[in-house]
Amino acid sequence: MRRNSIQTSDLESSILKLVRNTDGISRVELARGLGLSPSTSGIYVERLIARGFLKETEKMAREAGRPPMQLCLNPAGGEFIGVDFEARSIMAAAVDFADTPLRNARAQISATDTPAAIVRKIEDMIDKVMPSGGRRPLAIGIGVPGLVNAKDGIATRYKYISNWVNVPLAGRFSKKYGVPVFLENNVRSTALAELWFGQGLGLADFICVVARSGIGAGLVLGGQLYRGACNDAGEFGRWRYFALSKRTAPWFATPDSMTELGIELQDVASARALLRAFQHAIDAGEKTILRDAAAPLTMLDIQQALQQRDPLATLITEEVARCLGRGIAQLSLVVDPQKIILAGPLTMLGEALLGPMRERMKAILDLTETRMPEVTGSTMGEFSGALGAAALALHQWKPETEAGKPARRRGARKK
Repeated sequence: MRRNSIQTSDLESSILKLVRNTDGISRVELARGLGLSPSTSGIYVERLIARGFLKETEKMAREAGRPPMQLCLNPAGGEFIGVDFEARSIMAAAVDFADTPLRNARAQISATDTPAAIVRKIEDMIDKVMPSGGRRPLAIGIGVPGLVNAKDGIATRYKYISNWVNVPLAGRFSKKYGVPVFLENNVRSTALAELWFGQGLGLADFICVVARSGIGAGLVLGGQLYRGACNDAGEFGRWRYFALSKRTAPWFATPDSMTELGIELQDVASARALLRAFQHAIDAGEKTILRDAAAPLTMLDIQQALQQRDPLATLITEEVARCLGRGIAQLSLVVDPQKIILAGPLTMLGEALLGPMRERMKAILDLTETRMPEVTGSTMGEFSGALGAAALALHQWKPETEAGKPARRRGARKK
C-alpha cells in the first residue's frame, strides 16, 4: 500500500519510539511489534538508517555462530533541547538522539523581570546549549509553569510571575530557531523525565510532586501522562488547606494568602513557603543559628541548619512535611499510585522532610485501610525538568516534519 507523507511520518515515528523503548531490537521483532510484514518494515528501517537516525549493531550471543543484528538509536542522529522554568530560575539542557544529556545551562529570574525579559532569558539559555558549528536541534521542548495551552503553544497564566498571561512561546521560538517547539506544563515534563529516565521507569501508575515556588503533581496513569479534559490536571498546590499549628501559622499565612476558604497548600508546603516562613520567624525574634545568615535564605542554609539540629529549622521543616504529607495522602486516595516521587528543592532536606511526610501520610491512609505507596525523593537533580522537556520534544518530533517541512526522499529531484 502506498502511503502519503503524513502516514510515512507517523510510521517512522512509531518505529523510532519502539526502538527507543528497548535496549535493542531485531528487525523481525520490530516488524512483529508494529504489525507489519518484515519487507515493509525493512523499507522504512533502511530509510531511517540512511538518514542517520538508526544503526545496527551486533548483539552479544552465547551460542556459536554469527551474533544477531540489533537496531538501536544513533546518538549522532540529532539533538533536542529542553527548557524548564518557574518564578526563580530557568534550566536548559541538550540531549542527543539516544537521550544522553550533553550540555546544560541555568539563569536566575528576578522578581522585577517582566514576561518579555524572561522570554529573552529563555532564548539566552537555549543559545547556550545549542549544538556547535551552527547546527540546529531537531526540536525544542519547554516546560512551562502554571497553566498552558499546549495545542496553541501559549503559556496561559502563572501565579508567581507578574503579568504572566497568555504568553505566546511556541510560535516565537519556532520562528527564531526554525524548528518545531512543544510546550508542556513543567511539572508534567518533570514527571516525563521520571517516567523515561528516573524513578518512574517501568511503572504504570505514579505521581511526581514538584515543590518549588508553587506545587504541582504530574500524574502518570496506565503508563501515560494524564493532562485532564482542559489540560489543567495536576494543579495540586491550589488545594485549600486549613490545619496549621497555632505557633507556626503566623509565619506561613499572609493577608493575601488567607481567605475564608483557607490557605493554598503551596503557601504552606512549597520551597518558597518554607523559606518565607523561616524569614518571618527570624523577624519575629525566634532563636536560630541562621539569624545572622545572609539574606535571602536558601535551601542550602536550611539543610545545614538541620544537620546542626537547629530547633527552628526542625520545627518549620516538620510543619511543611506534615502539610505536604496530608495533601499527598488525599491525592493518593484518589489515584492509588504505585509510587510517590517528590522533586524540587525540598528534596535537599532528605529524611528530615521525607520522614515526617511519610508518617503523616501513613496515619491518614491507615485510617482508611488503604495501602501506603512507596515514597521517595527524585535522584535526577535540578535539571530533571529540562531533561523531561527535551524528552518531550524528542517523543513529539517526527522525522518528516523536521524544521516544520516534509523531508525529501533521498535521491528525489528538487522541483
